[in-house]
Amino acid sequence: MPSAKLIKSLEKRGFLLEFPDYNADEEIIVEILRENNPRISLSLPLFLNEGINYKKIALKLSKGEKRELDKAVLISQKIYNKEKIDNNLKLIIKENKIKSKFSEQEFDNYYESFEESKASFGQKEQKIIERQSKLRLNLDLNKSLGVLFSPAKIRIMGKIFNHEKLTNTELKYYYRSISNINKAALNPALSDYLRIIEISKKFAERS
Repeated sequence: MPSAKLIKSLEKRGFLLEFPDYNADEEIIVEILRENNPRISLSLPLFLNEGINYKKIALKLSKGEKRELDKAVLISQKIYNKEKIDNNLKLIIKENKIKSKFSEQEFDNYYESFEESKASFGQKEQKIIERQSKLRLNLDLNKSLGVLFSPAKIRIMGKIFNHEKLTNTELKYYYRSISNINKAALNPALSDYLRIIEISKKFAERS
């Protein structure tokens, strides 16, 4: 198994390794608790609000691991209540008679980690949305270009857009066959005229 440091370095260079994923959050929770690492245990509130099967998890844990689970459940409920996040931990705590003690400092550590993770996840989601929006814009642009221009003209304009040098033949072709179309498309009067045509077409269809 490659080290986390190596995996992170490879990912920075764009080389992604694929590993088997967990089938359920219960498996992730068990794995986190078995690590017996206080820093990793701070991630538990990210998984405890997904309708977990507490009994199924507890059966796979040692006594010490179960104590950590119980503490994490109680801390998570307090975090969810504070953040007004729907969860079923109150019922789980009552049914399983979960009792544990934790300090204010422990709660603060869990809560701070939870907030940081939530913010980081939100930023990643925003980046995904931005990439998807950009992709949709590119698809719309390519569709519109395909209506007005031939593939050869689109290729030449793509080179200009990406600041690539044109050959003499491409440059002559641009001024002969592309430039005039571009100037016409950029004419505000033409845009207004076409907009009126599209609007008036709806009335013509009703006549």
